[in-house]
Amino acid sequence: MPASLIRSFGRSRLRVARALLALARRMSGGDGDALMPALFDAQPLRADTLVRAYANGLFPMADEASGRVHWFDPPVRGVLPIDGVQPGKETRRVARQKRFRVTLDTAFDQVIGHCAGNARRQQGSWITDEVAGAYRALHRMGAAHSIEVWQGDALVGGLYGVAIGGYFAGESQFHLVNNAGAVGFAHLCASLRASGFLLHDVQFLKPHLAKMGAFELPRAEFRHRLAEAIARPARLALSPDVD
Repeated sequence: MPASLIRSFGRSRLRVARALLALARRMSGGDGDALMPALFDAQPLRADTLVRAYANGLFPMADEASGRVHWFDPPVRGVLPIDGVQPGKETRRVARQKRFRVTLDTAFDQVIGHCAGNARRQQGSWITDEVAGAYRALHRMGAAHSIEVWQGDALVGGLYGVAIGGYFAGESQFHLVNNAGAVGFAHLCASLRASGFLLHDVQFLKPHLAKMGAFELPRAEFRHRLAEAIARPARLALSPDVD
């Protein structure tokens, strides 16, 4: 691709990302309960619908059997502190040994495909083709990101999520070999910290996240912090280290 076209694409993507951020800021701080019926009727799922939902603290999951997208706004939300998340000793050791190569936004389609397949094998996937397509569109606009973990030329782990301003919502991850998922997640946490993010949303408090320092926020406090985070200009860049 000619350099002029590459520069043009980069400028276009930046304009779209800025427009999405402005849209999210206008939409944040609204009434998630009142928004829920409108989102339920907004089928099929689109990238702008995702922005509208995340800006108000909602996230989607699809029913694999019916294909219908449902929206969730739990009374308490799991979050990880931006500062103070420390990977385990084994994860730090593996990361320092450079067993894996970690990248940002080089294989988003592959990552979400693996995440959907992994969830489907375990308990039925909420990442239907429609949902995956909406997140892929959001990625092309610059508001969804993936971290990839490679062993040689093979993709062996990864994760993806949504980034709006200084807010990051982790969505799903997978691993095919031991430690690949942990190393990718450690790089995400380090990258959010180095990039100036304010809020890392993990949706639900799970035991392994609690061990890393995750805690729950009541809905009202979460929405307050969400509005502050969206207003913070931030751009995700990959941290080369996990410490």
